[in-house]
Amino acid sequence: MDFFNFLEKNLKSIKENKLYRQRKVIKDLIDFSSNDYLGLKNNEKTKEKLLKNIKNLSLGSGASTHISGYTEIQEKLENFLAKFKETESCIVIGSGYMANVGLISALATEKDVIFSDELNHASIIDGIRLSKAKKVIYKHCDIKDLEEKLKNTNTKGIKYIITDGIFSMEGDIAPIDKLYNLAEKYDAVLIIDDAHSTGVVGEGKGSLFHYRLKPNNRIIQMGTLSKAVGSYGAYICGSNLLIEYLINKMRTAIFTTALSPIQNFISLENLKILANEPQRRKYVLQLSKYLAENLKNLGFDIRYFGTPIISLITKTPEKALKYSEYLKQKGFFIQAIRPPTVPQGKSRLRITVSYNHSKIDVDNLIDTFEDIKRKLK
Repeated sequence: MDFFNFLEKNLKSIKENKLYRQRKVIKDLIDFSSNDYLGLKNNEKTKEKLLKNIKNLSLGSGASTHISGYTEIQEKLENFLAKFKETESCIVIGSGYMANVGLISALATEKDVIFSDELNHASIIDGIRLSKAKKVIYKHCDIKDLEEKLKNTNTKGIKYIITDGIFSMEGDIAPIDKLYNLAEKYDAVLIIDDAHSTGVVGEGKGSLFHYRLKPNNRIIQMGTLSKAVGSYGAYICGSNLLIEYLINKMRTAIFTTALSPIQNFISLENLKILANEPQRRKYVLQLSKYLAENLKNLGFDIRYFGTPIISLITKTPEKALKYSEYLKQKGFFIQAIRPPTVPQGKSRLRITVSYNHSKIDVDNLIDTFEDIKRKLK
């Protein structure tokens, strides 16, 4: 097949199935799709500190951390994260995707078995594929199903249990306490992706702390700096031995240029605000609950689990797109989420609440959804 025919044919199919995606510059719209839960991505405190320190920071790192790109500000950021997550050590790398793909493929081999929640993020799925380990998918947050599979799966290697802390599309919190107990019982390593949990639950420290648990040597905490932290990059926190191993084996850390010192400075300053201003988290959680309850009262199919992520299920991509377009006309940006990001029949509007949203913003959004219910049946 001709290359351009291949491209055109596939794009045509995507458009016909209402799954076509375009990048959009958002202007003059109230954004209810951002993962900037604590309103830190544009905060003035960090901007002011950056301006005062900009002369002491290089614009780029110039090399990988293994050559000459490892800087004092990255070391400070890693030390802060290790202390914040109550672990011995930490490594910071380029993105959440790179963290999961690099971590899983560096640890797991064809002798090992990975037990993965069916709704885990794509980066976890791709990391498992690269690892060549045996993959066992368990039903979403189903502890009985997971234990049955742990019990009946034999291996001469290591057993890994991998889960999102907060699931990005559903907004629910994984039963980390029960997963923790299963990891102990079946001698497994528990890997937690806290991308959407950091800054949101467990006094901001993440899903492990939400259940008042403490890290140990069989727990690995991974997360991003691009959501509640409002910056860019990712981290992996664990034992000294784990981080030493990853420094020597993780390809997504070895074979890539280190993050800019400016970016690491922003991450560190935003983390300090996150840790010292709990009112941000409390406000967002209260506002999220208020919005979810009002949308439920309007009769929408709402998935809400006490986090800033609210899913309004439309089932079909067509309806999700129709709602999203109407909201845009009324001054709101809420992205339509369609397959393959979510399963067939589970298209939705993924609504996220931020510290930057006012009560008036939320009330106006509720009024707009009331119009949708009346006009777009």
